[in-house]
Amino acid sequence: MHAVMDFGTGAIIGGLALSAGWGWLWLVIGSIGFARGTCSARVVMNSLAVGFSPLLLGWGLWWMRSEGFSPNVAFVTGLFVMPLFVVGLASRKASDGQRVGLHMTEGIRQLKDELLGAHHGCGGCGHDHGSDGAGGHP
Repeated sequence: MHAVMDFGTGAIIGGLALSAGWGWLWLVIGSIGFARGTCSARVVMNSLAVGFSPLLLGWGLWWMRSEGFSPNVAFVTGLFVMPLFVVGLASRKASDGQRVGLHMTEGIRQLKDELLGAHHGCGGCGHDHGSDGAGGHP
């Protein structure tokens, strides 16, 4: 029974860690965008919430189980359940024949470009384009 509980605890903490990592990724991107003035403080605050909430929940779960708990094989195996589940979902084919992960990667790239203020007309070259065509581009 303890092995099942340890596996479940590992699976939950692994999923929360995955979610927290996602929040921290967008916190970095959102902070850069906020510093550049291309996105609002709301993006940064939402990313902080998504980054901290799973950590707090994971800490609470760890604290509740810590009395008679020592990490074992069942717990460590559980840590990999959610990341492997996400990889499995990403490797499925979408209705257009492409992998779902490719669609997700494209959506992430578009959102990142939007938050960072990448230039859409020139493919995101990063140059400062003036109204007179300065910056080396017509």
